Amino acid sequence: MANIHQRKIDIIVYAVCLIAVIGMFIYAAAAHDRLPEQIPTQFGILGKISGYGSRNSVFTLPGVLLVLLPSLIIVGMFPAAWNLPSIKVTEANAPYIAACVRNMLDVMLLTITATMTTIFVCQVRNTDAPVFLFPLMLVIFLVNIIVCIVRAGRISRRYS
Repeated sequence: MANIHQRKIDIIVYAVCLIAVIGMFIYAAAAHDRLPEQIPTQFGILGKISGYGSRNSVFTLPGVLLVLLPSLIIVGMFPAAWNLPSIKVTEANAPYIAACVRNMLDVMLLTITATMTTIFVCQVRNTDAPVFLFPLMLVIFLVNIIVCIVRAGRISRRYS
């Protein structure tokens, strides 16, 4: 299988996501004592607050992102582990398939980070999340996956 290297766009995406996580941790630490005892911790599909937890839970979202981001980055480094339906990965098409899937993972990283950062802001402001947030995230995920599979299929046919 072809050697998969980090592209500039991947590094930029990772940096943006890491800056968001660090910013969330810094803000959570700085604002912790000023937060009310109970803050929103659950939101319904349309963004309405549906549950509360202690103010210590303000560290949960940045913590989850801190685990999730490296996990998705590592997944992107092992193209042999990717499972694309009906796509045969060969030496000829591997670099192109890898770029396609890496693009999909970059969009997922940015979408997850943007969504969790928005939820984090809603937590500390004690407000409902935007009504479009979760439906938009789901649409972006589905379209992103479909586009990747279609592109990978075209690449596979071109290099077979």
